[in-house]
Amino acid sequence: MSAEDNPARPGPGAFVCALDQIRPHGAIVLDFSVGDARFSMLVTRTPSGVNAFENVCPHARSPLERPDGRVVVQHRRFIVCSAHGASFQMDTGRCVAGPGLGTALNRIAVTVERG
Repeated sequence: MSAEDNPARPGPGAFVCALDQIRPHGAIVLDFSVGDARFSMLVTRTPSGVNAFENVCPHARSPLERPDGRVVVQHRRFIVCSAHGASFQMDTGRCVAGPGLGTALNRIAVTVERG
């Protein structure tokens, strides 16, 4: 099943979180489930706005966060994959260092409404 066909993936216009749940220059993981289907997204907050990506490393196909659920943010600009240390830009999802260099996280369109 593709991520787009996953029934647990929030649909267009769905509320996923309040803006104040994400610290400035920070990132959180949001997990969704419907029946047996699971979907995980990574949401970042940068000076340029809020960005969302599938929570799957394009190199290792594993979640990006640490086992304790914490997302590693480096220099307030990069998400670091806990599995192997690849660095992804928080605003574009592009891999700029480590395994998977030149690949990118799959973007999910989001909008901020009423904060």
